[in-house]
Amino acid sequence: MATTPGFLIEKAEGYTVVKLSGSLEFPHAKTFEGEIDGISNNADGHIFINCEHLTSFSKDWIRIFLRLQINLKSNEKSLKLIHVSPGLMNLLKREGIDSTFKIAPTLKDALDESGAPQKRSLDTEFINPFLTATLHVLNVQAQITAKAGPIYKKKATDSFYGDVSGVIGIVSDAFNGSVVISFPEQTFLKIMSGMLGEEYTEITKDILDGAGEITNMIFGQAKVVLNEKGYGIKTAIPSVVSGKDHSLHGVTKGPVIVVPFESTGGNFFVEICLSA
Repeated sequence: MATTPGFLIEKAEGYTVVKLSGSLEFPHAKTFEGEIDGISNNADGHIFINCEHLTSFSKDWIRIFLRLQINLKSNEKSLKLIHVSPGLMNLLKREGIDSTFKIAPTLKDALDESGAPQKRSLDTEFINPFLTATLHVLNVQAQITAKAGPIYKKKATDSFYGDVSGVIGIVSDAFNGSVVISFPEQTFLKIMSGMLGEEYTEITKDILDGAGEITNMIFGQAKVVLNEKGYGIKTAIPSVVSGKDHSLHGVTKGPVIVVPFESTGGNFFVEICLSA
């Protein structure tokens, strides 16, 4: 994230995260004040100020934070600063306000302390971005048209087998999880042939990384959509698992949703899991 001075307001269910960056002065404060007033006056929920990329702020910002805190308190809501660096903490101490505002290490800690709802349910709002991204990535990158089948919850006795799987962790301050995209051999070969513009008839080390690239692109597109809704998902690095008819179990603990896909390249499936 760039340190260009500014702010980003992300609303979630029961709380709002305000991401600050750079060195914030008076002009930024006036713009911010106009946007944040509507949120605090409507008592939409707690407000958490993410200071991870904040280097400094003027006294105008302190005044706004104090007024914001008073407005929230009158509505039985709270203001907390999160990801406060040692340098920023020293600035707060110099201004004599280090004990004025409540500080939490992470968003998860702030949510726990405030009793705000933590968004981590496997509902359509969370699942649909992954479905849409899967269809888009395969169509654009491999000229493969796909269609999602009925979505269902995986049982402990269910086993799904693939030959190549891309696995990526879902990491957030509020929850963790994983996404697994698993392909039978022939489906994977057709997708790789479409992506790389060369016909492949067997799985080799040279094309295995393609599963990770596909997973990463799907995850990246879904992450953008979900973070606009306030999920706060962080960047992650995919891994690849290969082996005839392998089955992945216990990648993360929690409920698992299975999405089977039919495509012009063959069948495959996606597993999405969330845990606290």
